Amino acid sequence: MNRIAATIIATAVAATVSAAPAGKGKLRRAAAAAAIAKPAAPQTPAATPQAQSSAAVDVSSPWHTWSDSSGRKIEAAFCALQGNLCTVQTKDGLTYRLNLEALVLENRIFARAYAAKLNENRFKDAYVKQAAFQIDHLIGSTLVAKGLKFNTAANDEQFVRRLYLDTIGRVPTAAEASAFLKDTTPDKRAKLIDALLDSPGYAMHMYNWLADTFRVKDEIGRGAKAYLFQDWLKDQLAADRPWDAMVREMLTADGKLCENGAAGFLLRDAQMPLDGVSNLLTTFLGANVGCAQCHDHPLAQWTQRDFYQMAAFFGATDGYDQAAYSRSRKLAKSDSAGLNRQQVQSIAGVNVFRLIDTPKQDLTFPKDYKYDDAKPGSHVAPQLISWSSTDTKLPIYKVNTANPPQLRDEFARWMTSPQNPRFATNIANRMWKKVFGLAVQEPVGDIDDTTKASNPQLLAHITEIMKAAKFDLRQFQRVLLNSQTYQRASSLTPDLEKGPYLFPGPLLRRMTAEQTWDSILALTSGPEVDNALLRRGDEMQLLSLPGNAITAQNFKYVIDRAKDAGLEMGGYGGGKKGKGPNPRKLMAAYEGTKPQQRNGLLLARASELPQPAPESHFLRLFGQSDRLVADSNTTDGSVPQALMMMNGPIGQLIADSNSTAVVAAASAKGRDEQIDSLYLSFLARKPSITERSTAAKALESGLTVGDVAWTLLNSREFLFVQ
Repeated sequence: MNRIAATIIATAVAATVSAAPAGKGKLRRAAAAAAIAKPAAPQTPAATPQAQSSAAVDVSSPWHTWSDSSGRKIEAAFCALQGNLCTVQTKDGLTYRLNLEALVLENRIFARAYAAKLNENRFKDAYVKQAAFQIDHLIGSTLVAKGLKFNTAANDEQFVRRLYLDTIGRVPTAAEASAFLKDTTPDKRAKLIDALLDSPGYAMHMYNWLADTFRVKDEIGRGAKAYLFQDWLKDQLAADRPWDAMVREMLTADGKLCENGAAGFLLRDAQMPLDGVSNLLTTFLGANVGCAQCHDHPLAQWTQRDFYQMAAFFGATDGYDQAAYSRSRKLAKSDSAGLNRQQVQSIAGVNVFRLIDTPKQDLTFPKDYKYDDAKPGSHVAPQLISWSSTDTKLPIYKVNTANPPQLRDEFARWMTSPQNPRFATNIANRMWKKVFGLAVQEPVGDIDDTTKASNPQLLAHITEIMKAAKFDLRQFQRVLLNSQTYQRASSLTPDLEKGPYLFPGPLLRRMTAEQTWDSILALTSGPEVDNALLRRGDEMQLLSLPGNAITAQNFKYVIDRAKDAGLEMGGYGGGKKGKGPNPRKLMAAYEGTKPQQRNGLLLARASELPQPAPESHFLRLFGQSDRLVADSNTTDGSVPQALMMMNGPIGQLIADSNSTAVVAAASAKGRDEQIDSLYLSFLARKPSITERSTAAKALESGLTVGDVAWTLLNSREFLFVQ
């Protein structure tokens, strides 16, 4: 089934069509748009007759015909179920998120039955408890040996707010917090953990985390848009793709930036391939090789020869067609061609960034190479690094380096294997830091010597959990979140110069820029913000030049094709430098719940905004990375941040009578209930007697509910993950 046919069929699945007009012939994911038109609550759904009857459904294959009540259909494989959102994928690789409420009963039963089947392959509750207990035991033993003890247990108010922020990246609404606090069942924490990990917000929050690590940018150079890579990454997270499989596909991908989303990772550094190798070794292995690119590392075991031998696995890979770009520029300048320069640049950018493997591996040592183990300018033979003398005896080290076009595949097979000495450890260590605020071994980009970890036995244990999870990041986090260590009161930031942090509890942290922004959106627009998806990648495929021929005829063909589909050739809004794209034009790229525009701000979650946000945006001011260096976001405070919260459009949004938190409070019966609602919205707890009295007096003196909401927004407690 070709792509156009798939899109047309997918469009028919929609129970209601997206509110935004698609435009003449425009290729839009109307199915996905309609599928998420209604919010999907993260709470675990109660058993229903439909769900209970699912046992009789044939789930021998994930392939299924999905249809709505009007009989419109699409053939796709089941991937994952998150709340009411079902992620499916067609045979030609298109991914859709369907709302079960828009589908026929038989589809809903099948989706729940297949999800239950997949859950059978996940960690059993008994394993989660045992693995979490071992975490607590290893940490507790270390604390006792040092004369220390665990922090006290976190109360439900602290736990529910922390869990929402750490799993879906935003605070709970008053209704969500209240539902948990009123629950008296003994396993309510475990149930909420499972519900949130399987909710739509999880993929959004994980995307923010990975976008910082992968340095995801809208434009990677010379006008080339990386939208397809962003959409691909979101699809992988929504479908719960295992980490090893995701990474392997990124490292072995072929094709152009406008054809294969997975290729976007390596193409990010297509014009600086050696830097790209350094980045991926640090990102996926925690190998501190950066300095070895230019000289033997002064503080680590890596030599410049080691670095070049690893880079040689990518020596047969070409990621950028400079000749094609030069021809495109000449064509754009030619008056006889009659082409618009901006359009040519847009098309050329996504076509010249492409991954191909050549018959020859031609990497050579630099001309200024000064060590005796190789001659300057001589050919480099691929060879894998190792961390101990026994590593090379592992079966995974037996790689074939004789076939240059397959070198990347051999490297990816070695790197993502459970046998690799650092791959599982690296991602386990990074995920621990995401959950607890500090890694077991810091910095995360240097775990060459694991004996330097704050708790080597703990690092080894979480490595085994990651392998047991088969690199399922949800299941791995499920264990961490169920540990008593995570569910304890937080600690202040330690002075690591006085010794390692031994994890008597998670660290007290300021929210990241993305968590702060997404929480503000939940307060102003409600949980519906989890259902607005920005998808700009599909249409980039329209810009692929047939046969890669750089001719005026080919460019005119692509321009006409894009025009017929309603694609904006200048991208999504061109705005002024530092100001980002035009929000009105960007709106056309959203599917599902359309984000609101208020006070000059586009109210979409951080993952669904331009990457990174414009320089003047709230996100950047609060520490979002510029995506030039991996893991470079900050949570440092500043005076401009305080001024933006107090005096800018953010404060106006929160205090507005239409904001979700204010509406919920205003509709409560009685002044005390109104104050309780506001505290639950912002802090996931009820006020103390003193706080309630102070707020009541403020309201009696003439302040509005919106004024109290503004005050809570600007409280120190709001910005921190306790």
